Amino acid sequence: MKFLKRAIFINLAAILVIAVGLTFFFITPIGRPALKTMLLVPEVVPNFPIKPIHYLNKDPQVEEITLQIPQKTIKADLYRPKDNKKHPAIVFSLGTIVTRKSEEVTKFAETLSRMGFVVLVPDLPDFISGFVWTDSVDGLLSSIQFLDTQNFVDKKKMGFAAFCVGASAAIVASEDEKISNKVSFIAAIAPYFSAKEAAEAIILGKAKDSNGSWTDWQPHELSVNTIQTGYIHSVENEAERELMKGHFLTGKKMSGDEIEKLSPETRAIFDFLTNTDDAKFDEIWKRIPDDFKNDVFDYLSPDLKINKLKAKLLILNDKKDTYVPKTEGEKFVKNLPKNQLYLIEVDSFEHVNPTTKLTRLAAIKQLLNLSKYLYRIFYQAENPQN
Repeated sequence: MKFLKRAIFINLAAILVIAVGLTFFFITPIGRPALKTMLLVPEVVPNFPIKPIHYLNKDPQVEEITLQIPQKTIKADLYRPKDNKKHPAIVFSLGTIVTRKSEEVTKFAETLSRMGFVVLVPDLPDFISGFVWTDSVDGLLSSIQFLDTQNFVDKKKMGFAAFCVGASAAIVASEDEKISNKVSFIAAIAPYFSAKEAAEAIILGKAKDSNGSWTDWQPHELSVNTIQTGYIHSVENEAERELMKGHFLTGKKMSGDEIEKLSPETRAIFDFLTNTDDAKFDEIWKRIPDDFKNDVFDYLSPDLKINKLKAKLLILNDKKDTYVPKTEGEKFVKNLPKNQLYLIEVDSFEHVNPTTKLTRLAAIKQLLNLSKYLYRIFYQAENPQN
């Protein structure tokens, strides 16, 4: 009996020591991100058996707000913890077609808010319409400026959680002097570095690496449609724009005579979208209207002002991505200091959705990589000075 009591006492003491040790660890600058990673991973991995965050934290406060961008307003959902404390803030920059009301988006935003983050999810009109335009960058600029005026936000801990073209838009926005000193981190999944080279890769079905070499690559249909829609949107002549929509988007092909009668500006867009020879892109690019190249395309390309970026950039790259070639994410490595960039590659992430069916070993490896990536995000959010 004495032995049993002593064994129970020793076990309870050991459990208490471990519990106290973990408690102290999880309140340290290194431990807090680890705890948040442990809580978030079950939320983002499909069919994970236990999701503890819902039992440990209160539901967040959610409200709809209005943001002003040039010539229009946009709606956004604001999630924040139900307390009177200051918290780190994250702006979601979503990819094309996805809205702030998508089930996956609302669940993710609620989870982050339960973990102590203020989360702002703006609807970006161009992305929702299926193409990339200046509205997205303007909306992200306005989002950070809004958060910067809120007394419940820790102004030194603001950043982006950004996906696909939304990741590149977040990087471009963070290069802007209006907010470059306010953004401390960008969690970017599958960004492109050069808008021009990403478009060429999608049109050709070949990707160019940072050394200028081309490799075969199969783009997803959504990426092809996004590029086509964006370029066609730049056509000023309404009749020609409708002809281009029919030819590329709805299967109503133009005749040879209709193609020959296109204005020089529209013909340049047509030639760009139908080109199959990488050697001809530079010549065709020179014929693209300057206002589109300068006011829109250059505005959306992170590479042109990458030296203006001050935030820490954390990239998750999918080696088998069919939406944005992995070579685009790798180009950031050659153009940013090592202490400003963290890049991790996974074998297959289905672009921005971790639902790929993998072998058990591959799934464990991917889970570990995802955990490492999330830890770095939380650590950077908690420690912006590092």
